[in-house]
Amino acid sequence: MKIVLDKLKTFLNKIRSKLASFKGSESYWSVHMVNKKTFGTVEQSLEHFHWRNSIYPGYIELMPVNQADGLVVLDYGCGPGNDLVGFGHFSNPKKLIGADVSAPAMKIARKRTDLHGIEVEFLKIDEDLNNLSLESDSVDLVHSSGVLHHAKEINLALKEIYRVLKPGGSFQVMVYNYSSLWLHLYTAYLTQIKNKKYSNLPLKEAFRKLTDGADCPISNCYKPEEFESLVKLHGFDGAFMDASISTTELKMLPEIHKAIEDQSLAQEHRDFLSSLTFNEKNHPITQGSIAGINACFLFKK
Repeated sequence: MKIVLDKLKTFLNKIRSKLASFKGSESYWSVHMVNKKTFGTVEQSLEHFHWRNSIYPGYIELMPVNQADGLVVLDYGCGPGNDLVGFGHFSNPKKLIGADVSAPAMKIARKRTDLHGIEVEFLKIDEDLNNLSLESDSVDLVHSSGVLHHAKEINLALKEIYRVLKPGGSFQVMVYNYSSLWLHLYTAYLTQIKNKKYSNLPLKEAFRKLTDGADCPISNCYKPEEFESLVKLHGFDGAFMDASISTTELKMLPEIHKAIEDQSLAQEHRDFLSSLTFNEKNHPITQGSIAGINACFLFKK
């Protein structure tokens, strides 16, 4: 009976996911949160914070949460609050604001930050308009981690982030990296060729299905120079810092040479994989940067 119930539950969850996807990002991210767990103690919450960062080596150094003392901080796309906990616990911000398209996610974030005794102002983002109910030039630091590659209207989002940021303020952002093992090895070779899954789809469509659930309505990836140019169009100065890699990608390393040897793999991917070097941690390097999925940038207004 339990097996039957589990299968029924899995089936219903798939139906729910597809229905949410049809309704857009707000609906999807209200069903598919990065983390729905509730925590009974601060220690459990912090353990999850450290665990999540540990599965993306290098991430927390590129997207720090411990350097925001005295700042007004906006976590743009805060989801269920992991980085809000980081800012509130490891910094002493003047004000902490969490904004997201998903009201259910922010409800979970509020419960988690309340557990820590962290005061947060929460703002709902309309995925079409992207308006923030904040004064212009009012925020010292905008932090946006793994969010803008899901944005329905990314240019509107960037325009609004620029508006609320103070002159001289910082915008630290992570988006999915085209120049990564996730795209060139996991998507192009392991999924489309070796496992013959999504092989009829364009590369970026297959990539979309392999990041945040197969029904995720929007999941883009950018070459670092491409995203940097896009952000600068809105008046920002700054640059690509580096990428962090996932442990999922690190586990794929033994497949690199098999992929290079496969003549059915497009030359672009074979060239990328052939050119990789490795640092002292055995993390793959492309053009001087980590070849991981999380491309991290720092911009100034």
